This record gives sequence, C-alpha cells and structure tokens, in this order.
Amino acid sequence: MFVAAFLVLGCIPPRPSPSPAPTEPPATAPPSPTTSATEGPSSSAATGANGVAVDGSLLDVLPSDIAGVPVQPDLETAADIAREGSIAPFVSALALATVFGPPATDGQPDYVVVTVAKLRPGTFSDTFFRGWRDTFDAAVCQQAGGVTGNAESDIGGRHTYIGTCSGGVHTYHVHLGTRDLIVSMQGAGPGGWPERVVQGLTE
Repeated sequence: MFVAAFLVLGCIPPRPSPSPAPTEPPATAPPSPTTSATEGPSSSAATGANGVAVDGSLLDVLPSDIAGVPVQPDLETAADIAREGSIAPFVSALALATVFGPPATDGQPDYVVVTVAKLRPGTFSDTFFRGWRDTFDAAVCQQAGGVTGNAESDIGGRHTYIGTCSGGVHTYHVHLGTRDLIVSMQGAGPGGWPERVVQGLTE
C-alpha cells in the first residue's frame, strides 16, 4: 500500500516515553511551493511561541534536487511542528522539505519527506537518538501497517539508520555532528530517493 506522505507532527521524543501525533496522509501530494529549498523565504527564520525557530536555511544541507525534481521547502508544516510544545526542550530550530515524483502507472511513485532539526546544546546522546528514531518510525509506520524491521548502513560515507514499514515505506535517520543536526526522512518508490538525499548531504 502506497502512502503519499506522512507529515509527522510532534515526532520528537519527550522524556522518557514519546507519544507522536502524526497527521492523516493526504489523498494526493500537497501542491509544491514556488520557492526552492535554497532561495526566497525558506532562508529566513521565525521563532515560535515555544522558542523553536522555523529556519529554512537548515535545508542547505540537502541536495537541491533528486533526479531532476526540486527539493521544495514546506515551512507551513514545519511551523505546525514547531508549535508542538514537547519538542522545545530538545530542538532550537527545524525545517521540512518534500520531493514528489510523477504518479506511477504501476507500483509506487517516488517520494521523500525530510525533516531537519537543530538540537539544543547538550541534547544529543545515543539514548536520545534511539528514542528519536523509535518515535519517528512508530509515527510513520502506524499508518503503513507498523514497523517490520530496522537496519544500519553506510550511505555516501554517512552512518544511516533505516526503518521499514509494512507496505514498503522506509525511514532514514542521520546525525550531522558538525552542525548538531538530525536529518530524518520517510520515503518510498523504486528510485531510492531517500538514499539519494543521504548521499547528497553536506555540512
């Protein structure tokens, strides 16, 4: 079963037991914003009431396109996540981007939804990162039949944690230590777009 997108709200694990609240997947992919991931309003930052900024400049670590399809910022959804009070102790800023391929005549079309979160100083640890991944994966996979597996792999020289949902949706998580960013994504399709995002990450 293909799920077009899971725009997960509140996917950051609170202490000690996370309880994410994902949105329902839209019937079709949302319309693409007119700005690219590195231009226009996406480069600005606005701090919400909870002290979590929506900072489009965080998307600079992503490739500009996947297979010729532009990476598009989704600052509106990022603002929804920033308003989730449980993330404020852990995250100082975040941004979200999407890449949707053309509809497939058979099988799953390619897509990837990417969340980039800037952690507050002293937040990151192996335990925190494991809780983050488990929470994110559970939120995504509960709408795709549940989590069926976990794996680790080096992709483009970066250690990557991969979750698998029933139905073919996968999650990916990378910690960029130089800037203390967590890049988490969900995606599906034959083109391996999440892997291409990981391969194109920069710090």
